Amino acid sequence: MKKFSFRLEAVLDQRKKKEQQALVAQSEAEKMYQEQLAALEHTRRLLNESLQAPGCRDLAGELHRVLYREHLKSKIARQSCRVQQAKEKLDEARRAAMLARQERLVIEKLKERQLEEYLQHMRVMEEKLADELATGLYNRKQHSVG
Repeated sequence: MKKFSFRLEAVLDQRKKKEQQALVAQSEAEKMYQEQLAALEHTRRLLNESLQAPGCRDLAGELHRVLYREHLKSKIARQSCRVQQAKEKLDEARRAAMLARQERLVIEKLKERQLEEYLQHMRVMEEKLADELATGLYNRKQHSVG
């Protein structure tokens, strides 16, 4: 009896590879998002500390603090944009990974169905063979008795 062979095995392998690549891309996007988010939180913490610090007694020190705060505010705005961009890339990477997974599952489901059909066909063939053997044995007994 011939062995089960799935004709789309190469396609399934390619889909698995594509899914793995999508998962790696998703992981990298997640890492980048977390890094950008951490940088934003750090800058916000610096601004908050600067706002809570006691005021300077001299004009130059106070001017320096005001400029530092403005610098931190503009940095927060830039980092917020980077966080948003990283979030969008992460969302896109998640969608791509989910799509790649669905594409792989479609082929795997087809393989499972074909394997089940093959196994059912093999059971039918085995039953038919067993019936033929039993019939042949019965006929030989009848001929040798009669």
